[in-house]
Amino acid sequence: MSLPWRKRSSGWSVMKVNRSSSLDALFAVMVNELKIISREPGGLALLIILPYFIAGGMAFIASFFVKVTSGVFIRQFIGFEVLMLSMIMMQTGARFLWEEKRGGRLEFLLASPISMYVILLGTSLVMILVNVGAFTIASLPLFYVEYGLIGALRLALALLLLFIGLLPLYGIGLLIAGLVMRLNDADSVTNVLTPILTILSGTTYPVYVLPWWIKELIYALPMYITFYSMYLESTGHEEPTIIIYLITSAVIYLLLGMTSYARLERGFRSRGI
Repeated sequence: MSLPWRKRSSGWSVMKVNRSSSLDALFAVMVNELKIISREPGGLALLIILPYFIAGGMAFIASFFVKVTSGVFIRQFIGFEVLMLSMIMMQTGARFLWEEKRGGRLEFLLASPISMYVILLGTSLVMILVNVGAFTIASLPLFYVEYGLIGALRLALALLLLFIGLLPLYGIGLLIAGLVMRLNDADSVTNVLTPILTILSGTTYPVYVLPWWIKELIYALPMYITFYSMYLESTGHEEPTIIIYLITSAVIYLLLGMTSYARLERGFRSRGI
C-alpha cells in the first residue's frame, strides 16, 4: 500500500527560515505538508471509505457461514483501519527522504538552518493528525449507532491510543528509510516489506491460529497492540497493562528509529548523498 498523497507534482521546496525558533520552523513544516496533502483530497476519502467496503465485504462473505454480530464488524473495521494507517505511517519517513534525495533537495535540507529532526517531526505529526482525523470521521457514525452517546467517549479514548500507537510506526519507518537509502530503491523495499508487515500486523485475523514464534513477532510489533487496545477501549474493557505496553513500545521504536536516522545522516555528511 503506497501513500495516497506523497507523489508530489511540484516537489517539496526548501524553506527560507528567518526565525530562529524551532517551534516556528516546526509550524512552517507542518503547514507546508498540509498544503501538499490538500492537493489530493481523494487520499483522505479513501481512508474513510475503504474500511467500510473491506470490512463490509468480509462480513457479507462470512454471513453465509456464521452469524456476524455488530461487535465482530467493529473489530474488523478497527483492524482494517489500523492496518491501513500503519502502512502509511511506516512509509512516511522513508518516502519523504527518498523523494527529497531523488529530487535533489535533500542536500539543501541538510545544509539548511532547520534541523532535519524538526522536519521529520513535522511531517510525522501531520501524517498522524491526518490519519487520526480520517479514523474519527470514519468511526464516529459506527460508534454512535452501536454504543450511543457513550460511544463518543469511547471513541475519544480509542483515538488517544491510536495517536500513541502511530508514533512507534514512524520509528519503524525511519528504520526502513535506512534500507531504502542504502539500496537506493524505495519501491522494491516497500513492495517486499509491506506484505510481510501486513501479515505480522495481526489486525485482521485471529492470531491464535498461528505458531507461537510468529505470535511472538506479532506481539513485538506495535500494530497488533494498537489495534487490540483500541478494540478493548471501544467495548469498555480497557486493560491498563496493555496501554503501558503500548506506551513502552512507542518509546522503544522511536528511539530505535531516531538512532538509525542519526547514523544515516552522519553517513550523508561524511560520504555524501
